[in-house]
Amino acid sequence: MSHVELFVRDKVSTVRHLVSSLGFTHVADCVEVDRSSALLRCGDVQVVATSGWATRAFIARNGEGVAGVAVTCDDVPAAARAARTLGAGVGDLAGGGATVTGIGDVTHTLLPAGGHDPGGPPAGRRWVPRDDAWPAAGDAWALERVELRLPAALRERYAVFCGRVFGLESHPSQPSSLYSAPAGVTFAPAEQRVPVPVGPPAARAVTAYGLAFRALAAPVPR
Repeated sequence: MSHVELFVRDKVSTVRHLVSSLGFTHVADCVEVDRSSALLRCGDVQVVATSGWATRAFIARNGEGVAGVAVTCDDVPAAARAARTLGAGVGDLAGGGATVTGIGDVTHTLLPAGGHDPGGPPAGRRWVPRDDAWPAAGDAWALERVELRLPAALRERYAVFCGRVFGLESHPSQPSSLYSAPAGVTFAPAEQRVPVPVGPPAARAVTAYGLAFRALAAPVPR
């Protein structure tokens, strides 16, 4: 997984929470005509927090939460063809990637696995690095679960979509969720407009803006 994008009402408070509670580093910013985004990084996890006019329709339908997921793909053209057969819209990206839309409000970005820099900022935007912030230090938390706000009528279709396009499998202990073994991440359809829990981290886990993180074991001194 390259990154997850959150659409939120207040980018500043979202950044403050992820930095103070989960140890994310605010590494870069991108300001566009209809939105303002912040790029945050913690270990191998990258999160883009976006607010502005472009996010309002999504938030009105779904509430704050995950609006975009970018993943690496061994065969982008094959995945794009599978998405088209399921009625999704597919757009080409520079560098051999593709965007997939139309199955709910979440945008999926497919990136070619070969040559992809997992620590690089998301392509297609003019990121302005923050002074002395790149690369981020620390890897105390790992992304474990991504909650996707979908209408109940779309959930079965979305499960088929994720299985055929991304190769996700049903979670062994959570039948309504999908699981990516290579990424170790569960994708869970969630009810629209339910308030997103945000709070201080517990001993081993925390959920914020539809993302659930698990604490990583501290390295053993030698």
